[in-house]
This record gives sequence, C-alpha cells and structure tokens, in this order.
Amino acid sequence: MPEFRHYLPLAESARNDYIDSTGIFLQRSPAMPAHLLSLTDGPSILIDKPILLFGRHAECDVQLHSKKVSRRHCIVAQVNDYLVVRDLGSTNGIRINGKKLNEGKLLPGDELTIGNFRYQVCGDVLGHNEPQLPKEMRDLKEEAADRMAEADSKD
Repeated sequence: MPEFRHYLPLAESARNDYIDSTGIFLQRSPAMPAHLLSLTDGPSILIDKPILLFGRHAECDVQLHSKKVSRRHCIVAQVNDYLVVRDLGSTNGIRINGKKLNEGKLLPGDELTIGNFRYQVCGDVLGHNEPQLPKEMRDLKEEAADRMAEADSKD
C-alpha cells in the first residue's frame, strides 16, 4: 500500500510550519535549488541547466582551471529527481564519496571530486519545498512503519 503524507497547516502566521500525519512538527524552509558546494578553493556551482559540462576548455559551462582537470572532463545532468555525473574519458576521472566511477547518481550530501576540486551536493534538484526530517527521525519513522506493516500482515 503506498504511503500518503498529509500535512496539516498551523496558524496563518506560521504558514511554513507543519505537523505531519504522525504528529511530528516540521518546519519548512524556502527551497534551495541544487548546487555543488565547494569544499576546496574552487567555485560553488548552481545547477541551473539540465546538463552542465565541466572542464578547462572555454566552451565548458563550468571552467575549472587546473592541470588535473581535462579540457572536457565530465557532465552533470538532472535526471528525474536526482543528478547524474558522467566522466567524459578524462585523465584523472571523477569520484563520488571517494570511489572512482565512470558514472554515478548524486544525492544531497554526496561528495563529488573532479580533478583536485571537491564538492558537496546540496539542495533540491527539482526545487520542491518539501520539509525534510533529520536522518534519525526518518529512520525511526521508517522502523515504525515497518512494524505497523508487520502487525497488519499478521491480522
């Protein structure tokens, strides 16, 4: 059975605050578009196009000036509700969370390394203004849902 989340608005003055159907208070914040937050001395990058080309070449959407970055190093693309990065045959490759890959899915919190530039994936790819529970609360909520489903299946 699919899970439906219902949010009950609070007072008009707290238009951005909600209590979800399990009674957990959530506070909404304005949607932050997806971006790559620089963890090194390079620029932070707003993901403002469906596909961004990274590299040293002047034609690249994001120019990273380093000998460890190829002329046309990689692309980052928005696919459905997540980002995908693909190496374009670069000399030094790309890494997601320290693992060297040719292609991979990027989710908020992931670390992307391009040459000697490191980035953390931040924000919402689709720009949704959906409240997000802390990981510990999501885990507890998922565990409770699993227990309820297990109890229902015994009936």
